[in-house]
Amino acid sequence: MTTQAMLELMVRHQMVFDFGEDGFGDLCMKLDLLHDAASLGRVEMVSDLPLEALRGWLREIIFIARETLVELESTRGDAIWN
Repeated sequence: MTTQAMLELMVRHQMVFDFGEDGFGDLCMKLDLLHDAASLGRVEMVSDLPLEALRGWLREIIFIARETLVELESTRGDAIWN
């Protein structure tokens, strides 16, 4: 399934995700809480994942965020908004 087809399917089934102020605010708050727990050496207070799995998820989030920025800053990404 192409990315375009997946997006169309999600919209058709009203699988809308909150990428507005509230959604990003919630994401930042969760990541900040995780950071606070990691700073205290108490990650187990906020996550039941093994550390390797947690590291893997954080690396995946960073990768996706970087790739999204690349797309948004490219001419192809600019074409979405114009």
